[in-house]
Amino acid sequence: MLFGGAWTGEREAIHLEGKKVRFKLKVLADDQLEDIHEATLKILERTGVRFDSENARARLLKAGAAKHPSRKDVLTFPRSMVKDSIRKIPHYGTYFAREPKNDMKFDGEHQFAHGTGGNPNMKDLDTNEVRMARLDDVEKVTRIMDALPNCHSISNLVVATDVPPEMLVVKSMEAMMKNSSKCISGYALNVPTVEILAKMWACVTGGMEALRKRPLLDVYGSPSSPLTYDAHAADVMIRGAEYGVPVDLVPCPISGGTAPMTLAGGLAQQNAELLAGVMLVQSVEPKTVIQYSARLSMMDLRSGNNVWGNPEMALASAAAVQIAHRYHMIADVYGVTSDVYQFDMQMGIERTMTALLPALSGADNLSGIGGGWENAGSYELLVIDDEIYSDVFRITGGIGVDDDSLALDMIDKVGPMGNFLALPHTMKHLRAGEMRISELYDKRTGERVRKEGLRPLQDAARGKVKNILKEHQPTPLDKDVERELAKVVKEAEKKLMGKH
Repeated sequence: MLFGGAWTGEREAIHLEGKKVRFKLKVLADDQLEDIHEATLKILERTGVRFDSENARARLLKAGAAKHPSRKDVLTFPRSMVKDSIRKIPHYGTYFAREPKNDMKFDGEHQFAHGTGGNPNMKDLDTNEVRMARLDDVEKVTRIMDALPNCHSISNLVVATDVPPEMLVVKSMEAMMKNSSKCISGYALNVPTVEILAKMWACVTGGMEALRKRPLLDVYGSPSSPLTYDAHAADVMIRGAEYGVPVDLVPCPISGGTAPMTLAGGLAQQNAELLAGVMLVQSVEPKTVIQYSARLSMMDLRSGNNVWGNPEMALASAAAVQIAHRYHMIADVYGVTSDVYQFDMQMGIERTMTALLPALSGADNLSGIGGGWENAGSYELLVIDDEIYSDVFRITGGIGVDDDSLALDMIDKVGPMGNFLALPHTMKHLRAGEMRISELYDKRTGERVRKEGLRPLQDAARGKVKNILKEHQPTPLDKDVERELAKVVKEAEKKLMGKH
């Protein structure tokens, strides 16, 4: 726990179960939701989606798609095929962790949060300068995320630029596997890497068959907007489905750039891209768990920059939750994000706004922890974002109303002009979380602040980070597993880099 900047590393204080959402906000009326669904069907039926993979095209044609009459490698999808595909989508699903207590069981009613991924830079903890990220950063941020109660799964927050490109995915996964027992989300850029990652996780599960029964690996496919799946993305999705592991579909259209400027048009295009991916995965294995990882963002037409910390981003994420839940799919959307490169009021406003709206809409999985600093990960933001999600989850938890919480007997006992401070009922509900007490935010009185001095939030976060790194020890891999894992990584180095 944190008191005045000191982290005690109390692992028993961490609760990894999903947070119950007691009410859901709709940013789309029911008829608007159906209009977007209908527009999606028309895009798939008329415009089509391009697949650069010959294997993918062959599978989809066999499943009922048709060649576009004039566009090369573009397939169209009759609405009967799309509707049949939607009916076959598994309802939600489970993502498995090395320690079963850390499994993420999605049901459309509970929500989780996770880190962002793919930042090439890191904000240095000691110098505060932005620099290229390294493999030791991957290890450290994984260990921090393992300690944070609201970070339910681990992603490669930063890209280790000191690792040869051929080994980047493998070495990053090894670092994450050693430093967390939570769910770990990796990525593979090609089929050979999928094979290696599967072998790595089979070391943990005890073989490939055990990995199929309890898949600790997932793969993701990100279409190139607008409406294109390159060969590598499609083939990775196919191979992942053949292994029986979850597939995350991550369309990233940009309104005004690679998608229409209007949010409705961007949502419809994003949905078409994603459902086309669903049909490809189902051509391999219809029971595959698929995550609806919507990433529609906006372009600032004044600069050409991709912007994230705005109300439209929050609306797009919240709307994507409704669309995903129409198909009973896991809704994974962006949460905490911002466009400012300094710790200030704007950052706090943007990160809270973009997390709260999709959370209130019932998002199953909220992203963004630790990222969004000039394409850099931030150690301090890992801790600050975890704190923001504590607030967000308290709000989505709503207000409990029952005989005990209505407290009529307590009100009668205290009567007019009394107080409730000394009642056991007060302490009972304080301990139960009726009022969230932050161990990071500065809640001192003005008098104490004038006496003791200001304490910027990022300084408190930095202190917590350093104490986590000093004291928190993730559950280690078994020694035999670690040895087998090292062998797989060594073989991968020979295969991918041509070493003998």
